[in-house]
Amino acid sequence: MAARCACQKQAGKYLLKWFMPCAGRKAGPLINAIVTQQGAIFDVRQFVIPERCQTVANIRSRLFRLETSMKQHLFLPLLTYPDATSEFMIANAVALAHHMQATLTVCAMEITIPDVSNALSSLIIDAGKMARDAGALSRKRASALTRMAVDAAKAACVDVRTREIKTAEPFVVEVLSEASRAYDLVLLEAAGISRPIVEAVLFASGRPLILYPSAPFGGRMDHVAIAWDGSCAAARAAHDASFFLERASKVRLLSVIDEKPVKYETGDYLVENLLRSGVKAEATRVRAHGEPVGEVLQTKAFELRADLLVMGGFGHSRLREFVLGGATQAVLTNISLPILISH
Repeated sequence: MAARCACQKQAGKYLLKWFMPCAGRKAGPLINAIVTQQGAIFDVRQFVIPERCQTVANIRSRLFRLETSMKQHLFLPLLTYPDATSEFMIANAVALAHHMQATLTVCAMEITIPDVSNALSSLIIDAGKMARDAGALSRKRASALTRMAVDAAKAACVDVRTREIKTAEPFVVEVLSEASRAYDLVLLEAAGISRPIVEAVLFASGRPLILYPSAPFGGRMDHVAIAWDGSCAAARAAHDASFFLERASKVRLLSVIDEKPVKYETGDYLVENLLRSGVKAEATRVRAHGEPVGEVLQTKAFELRADLLVMGGFGHSRLREFVLGGATQAVLTNISLPILISH
């Protein structure tokens, strides 16, 4: 009981400090009532106030929405062969889970290499030994990466769970796509060797993913940019990014206006709805001038100091090979900031 009272008192202090300048003196009793009745089970430090003043009704609405939203569950595959998931990726995943107050499941992918040697090939190269060595390396990396992720998560007070999947090398993409379906968000690194896995998770898992460059990023996603062309894929991605949009201090809808016909009306309504929900949002239109759309969107998002770019993934599978849309192709080839991509 004492701990809960202390939590309520601390939450009330944060709320009063942030909200009183915006909502006026009448917010004080309301805030105290919210903290007392709801038990301060939300972390008010994650609540970002838009720059313009909020009404008391808006404060009540946003607090209730943030407090009652379901806990998010993140999935981080730990790749072990031929290249391993980087320390940067593990640090980024832990930082995001901490920011979202989400659970983080780290899944070590232990790979076995089929022994396809025969009498003739053994005279030239010992394929059997190479397969055994590769399997041993994968097991060693799986253990080390899992230990690293668990230690980092515990240090950041993140609720971490571990999984291990053992599969033959040819079936990694199918197995990982299936495993991803149980989680809200999949976190992957945009390293060249993981490209087939990224494509498989994007198009076959049914879950959105956040793609990270091989570099360190903070966990906060305070400023969000949405790549908007009025398509179903863009709408799906914007919906899948709801957790971040609700908590963002600023949202920008980015539309490339000289690459293909774009219906602006739906984007204007989306901005209007975000504004009505208490999110500071605006539309921004840019010209590609013949440059790849994916690169233009990333460059503009970077110029606007966006923490996250949200976009729909276009593509379909043809004979087990993915045929990608232009923007999706550019993003999967070269990435400069975290991108939430959904199909």
